[in-house]
Amino acid sequence: MTPETIISNALIVDGGGGAPLHGDLAMGEDGLILGVGTNLPRTGVPQLIDAKGLTLAPGFIDVHSHSDISLMAAPDAIGKISQGVTSEIVGNCGLSCFPVSDRNRSHLQELWENYGIEISWDDFSSYASAFERRQPVTNVSSLCGHNTLRSSVLGYGNEPFGRSELDAMCEALHSCLSQGAAGFSTGLLYVPGKFSKTEELAALLRVIAPSSKPYTTHMRSEGDGLLEALDEAIGIALSSAAPKLHVSHLKTSGKRNWSKLGQALEKLAAARDAGLSVTADRYPYTESMTSLSIVLPPPYGDLDDVTLQNTLSTPAAFLDLINKLAENPARDIGATRLVSTAAAKFSEFAGQKLSEIGSALKMPPARVCAEILRADASGARAAFSGMSPENMHDILCQDFVCCGSDESARGLGYEYGRSHPRGFGSFPRFFGIVRERFGLPEAVRRMSSLPAQTFGLSKRGFLAPGFAADLVLFSPDEFSSTADFSRPHIPAKGISRVWVNGVLSYGEGRVVARAGRFLRNQNRHP
Repeated sequence: MTPETIISNALIVDGGGGAPLHGDLAMGEDGLILGVGTNLPRTGVPQLIDAKGLTLAPGFIDVHSHSDISLMAAPDAIGKISQGVTSEIVGNCGLSCFPVSDRNRSHLQELWENYGIEISWDDFSSYASAFERRQPVTNVSSLCGHNTLRSSVLGYGNEPFGRSELDAMCEALHSCLSQGAAGFSTGLLYVPGKFSKTEELAALLRVIAPSSKPYTTHMRSEGDGLLEALDEAIGIALSSAAPKLHVSHLKTSGKRNWSKLGQALEKLAAARDAGLSVTADRYPYTESMTSLSIVLPPPYGDLDDVTLQNTLSTPAAFLDLINKLAENPARDIGATRLVSTAAAKFSEFAGQKLSEIGSALKMPPARVCAEILRADASGARAAFSGMSPENMHDILCQDFVCCGSDESARGLGYEYGRSHPRGFGSFPRFFGIVRERFGLPEAVRRMSSLPAQTFGLSKRGFLAPGFAADLVLFSPDEFSSTADFSRPHIPAKGISRVWVNGVLSYGEGRVVARAGRFLRNQNRHP
């Protein structure tokens, strides 16, 4: 087959961790790589690209993405493609777009109301088909999220249930995996996953055990209960014979827990010695971001966001929450940073701490928090400090840690919400830290072949004949990010061009085509 395009004179880093090669890469019109080497024949090739002075690598893979709905609403996704990301793993932290039933459809519709996408699907296959019709710029593969799975059978409460309900959850998970879901995720800090017992999770992991698909977990704790949460995750995986454990956004939250990193890494090493494949992801920032409602004490912290917002519409509950927040010595609510909200009164303060917003509006931070949640519990996002820069660096330097943005794909505007700066800057920052310590090939490996192997992305993450032509042409020395909380939607620097499935999709600082596909994991699930 005659190549459609040859990229010549590039420093080729193939994703496997080996030494780079100065040479050429040829790709065909079918979107696959035809050859990698030196002085490839160029006769009759329609397009020749001279990449002198630039590095060619496999497209980067964001293993911890929350673009499940945002990519449907804003399929250009310049925040990700401008970092060289060509594939995203969604369905993380227990929240996927499937399975959907009468028990959770209205909740999910309200949760993602801002995106204007109708939840018209029921299972993995119908979601994947709806996604593909939007023609996103990046490829997507999705995990089946436990919170969505559980709510499709039991709703969002904490009522007791029996064997028949657990069997229904197991059957639904098996169906999703058989249809092509990439694995199974939990978000044990959130409703309703926080209500699950170890026995429930073990039963679900036994469903995934016959496959080579990963169990990924946002654990019950990443701070005070970090070590106990790791013991639970590792213990469930080993006892259920799950093949892979992937720890989402590995961290040590809270200064009093920074000293636990060594023990945490020892536990993961012991699990690996016991035969468990262990990986993790991490974003290169020390401020986390999640729903603002995560700060709430009981009983409000046990409510899903839709129920919470309805509850706070009553004056008694609203005042009670303000009092409880003000009286809670365990958390400095004023230090919480508002990232985004649709609440008109507060949207202009995005990027500021609740104490700063309170000063401007002449109200205590507890009331600021309560008012935001009363108006926009489902959409309000906040950032939280408390992570160690040294620990972050040590985690990023572990050879089993991939880059994950923990963020949705977004455009340059804020119509669908405001990103944590990691949504536009995770990959250049991750790359810089790993490259400085271990060199260019290892930095690329951790963003390409390692995530592809972990999540079963067949024929991706490596530059070789027969592999998908997901490619990034960039300058390693210029690859950087200036995004911050005040201006989070700033594209990364240093990316020259990005191809997705052989189609030039990003160049000269803009999206030029959308050729992403929904990647179904075809690893057999008995």
